[in-house]
Amino acid sequence: MENPEYVLEMQGIVKVFPGVRALDGVNLKVRPGKVHVICGENGAGKSTLMKIINGTYVADEGTMIYKGQQIGPHTVTDTLKMGIAMIYQELNPIAEMTIAENIWLGREPRKGMFVDYAKMYADTQELLDRLDIPYNARQKMYELSIAGHQLVEITKAISVNASVIIMDEPSSAIGDEEIEILFKQIFALREQGVAILYITHKMDEIFRIADEITIIRDGQWIETGPAGDYNPDKLVARMVGREITNVFPKDTTVPIGDVVLDVKNLTQVKEDGGRFRNISFQLRKGEILGFAGLVGAGRSEVMRAIFGLDPISSGTVTLDGKEMHVKNTRDAINQGLAMVNEDRRTYGLVLGRSIHHNASLVNLKKYTKGLIDDKAITADVQKMRELLQIKIANEDVEAATLSGGNQQKVVLAKWLVGDVKVMILDEPTRGIDVGAKSEIHKLMTNFAREGMGIIMISSELPEILGMSDRVVVMQEGIIQGILDRSEATQESVMKLATRGVSKK
Repeated sequence: MENPEYVLEMQGIVKVFPGVRALDGVNLKVRPGKVHVICGENGAGKSTLMKIINGTYVADEGTMIYKGQQIGPHTVTDTLKMGIAMIYQELNPIAEMTIAENIWLGREPRKGMFVDYAKMYADTQELLDRLDIPYNARQKMYELSIAGHQLVEITKAISVNASVIIMDEPSSAIGDEEIEILFKQIFALREQGVAILYITHKMDEIFRIADEITIIRDGQWIETGPAGDYNPDKLVARMVGREITNVFPKDTTVPIGDVVLDVKNLTQVKEDGGRFRNISFQLRKGEILGFAGLVGAGRSEVMRAIFGLDPISSGTVTLDGKEMHVKNTRDAINQGLAMVNEDRRTYGLVLGRSIHHNASLVNLKKYTKGLIDDKAITADVQKMRELLQIKIANEDVEAATLSGGNQQKVVLAKWLVGDVKVMILDEPTRGIDVGAKSEIHKLMTNFAREGMGIIMISSELPEILGMSDRVVVMQEGIIQGILDRSEATQESVMKLATRGVSKK
């Protein structure tokens, strides 16, 4: 008989991967019409539990009950048919297909034996319009940003008319405007009786949308309670098993030295992409220079061009007094630049290779003395493992098997073992839990103290304000202003970030 109190129950769930007990007897009870937030550090088992629910993984032990019925082994397709949809943290759209084709893949409307494309595109456009998502159903996925891909995934989940929607870090790659679209839909779905399972590390999101909170630590269920029973400090302490007293450990006593990077009038014309113009700024040794702006402001595009990933039409980049001539990323690396890209799966890691292999990718010169010195690589990897608290069984595990946060830590480790003058960090703490954020921020401070110049792009204003010596604010491909730390507030940054933006 169906239990009206819970739409989904997970009882005593155990999942073991080689060398890791990812889940150890986890319980979960989800009520219809509630937003149930799952909290925990990276590697705690949150995503693993969600993937067991949706059929990606099979539990080694435990029971799943959906609408009062025990559910045996099931696939992702089975789960969708039941009425459970999942938005993944890591997006894998088919780039050459349209938005509509991605949304309806495997369940296309048909007219006899053939796909009813007219209905598919019409239904998709109606859904996009209803959700206030400003896309055309016939657009190809490769035309969209990462934020666009995420919005399409959200649309796909809603199109299923599910009773349970799982959202794994859905806001990690989208800006404030898209987040408002997301939350509007979450509130509407809640009113319709849909249960939302929501994974996020962002405290403001948790306390804005959560009805109930479940905390998982090291693969074990810790507790479940109403959101009103928690405040940020209590929640963090329960998540990590310790108090995090200083998430933004900015040391304002770190000496700021001479100019290490001087960018003058950097422009990318339309033929080369046309994403920015007349970009000028300086970065000093020991300085953390924050880049703020709305999604699409051009921050990442400027850094990609400086690092040799995209073309520069005009302008100069000078490093340590010498003009740089960067034709590709190897030139940039050899001259002392490093870049942690926001898209770690595409640009940061070789997912099918080991942590050992990934850590050595950009530093082979350091490890090569005739033959590759595997012992030196192993020693550096072990140091980085301990420093960044990377949760792996050993250095031979594939990068693809790690959680999103641990993947990001490996990307950082890859660069930190090299000789770097300027470190570009594009969303360095995206998808990383609060404990790991604090560790990465401490590392940034330490590197600045050693004289490294750091550029940090972040969509999280508290991170920008907490860690930056100065803040560069961009909007629609130009710099609207550069603020000293004493001048930078949420209000002053947003005022510059929205200057000249037309109201729709």
